[in-house]
Amino acid sequence: MPIGDNPRITYAVLLAVTLLFTLYEELCLRRWLFHHYGSSSIVAGSLPNFLAVLILSLGVMVVKFPQCNSEVIRAILAVVAGLTFYEIAQIWMPHRVFDWNDIAATFLGGLVSWLLIASTRRLSTKFRSS
Repeated sequence: MPIGDNPRITYAVLLAVTLLFTLYEELCLRRWLFHHYGSSSIVAGSLPNFLAVLILSLGVMVVKFPQCNSEVIRAILAVVAGLTFYEIAQIWMPHRVFDWNDIAATFLGGLVSWLLIASTRRLSTKFRSS
């Protein structure tokens, strides 16, 4: 069965690729970015938030596999809201730092998640209809 025939497999592959990139980002890329651009590197500081939304959104698509667009939007909004709430809660956590850039990365991750999932849904519909 080709990947395009089963959207859940497609989401699982996208999730695996995102997890592998996150592993690379945490072990190599982030350290390199901080080394070359200093502690003010917005990308190095906020990329984990962006990736967290992608991972959690794709995880919902693999595990729960929502069928209608409103369920997908609700799932992504729940992920974005949860991560935003956690970022705001860091104001009161010792040894944690609140950062507006992390909130922006979270919202950007939500937008990219929606675009990725919507594109995948559209493509899988095309594959099934042809």
